[in-house]
Amino acid sequence: MYFCNLNFTKMRKIKLLLLAAIAASTLFSCNSKKKDVSTPENATKTFVTAFYTGNFDEMYNCTVKNNRPIIQQMQKAMNTNKEKLESVRKNEIEVLDVTSNMINDSIAECECHFLYNKQKKKMTYNLRNEDDKWLVDLTVSY
Repeated sequence: MYFCNLNFTKMRKIKLLLLAAIAASTLFSCNSKKKDVSTPENATKTFVTAFYTGNFDEMYNCTVKNNRPIIQQMQKAMNTNKEKLESVRKNEIEVLDVTSNMINDSIAECECHFLYNKQKKKMTYNLRNEDDKWLVDLTVSY
């Protein structure tokens, strides 16, 4: 009887360790998905991908603070039409190239070339450096 309890205890410990390892790897993978906004180019790539796939959390995180109400309004509007939102989330987006023109140390203009559902697109975005992060500014034209 003691032998069976010992095996059960060991099995339980192994299961707990396995569960802890899975939880740790999940936390690590979620943390590693945080997008790099250390350059205007990376911030533009992040925003474009998030915008065209309806990832509002990511858009919110890569826009300047005073633009966040705009993202919240967009999200609210899309949440009222779940069918449209699901359609947007299925979009295919591939950023091909981003070039930046530095206006000064805290302002940049980026031109982004990308494929949106296999169609070539080009958009220009204005970025501002806030709290050592490059963020898209939707309301300003430099």
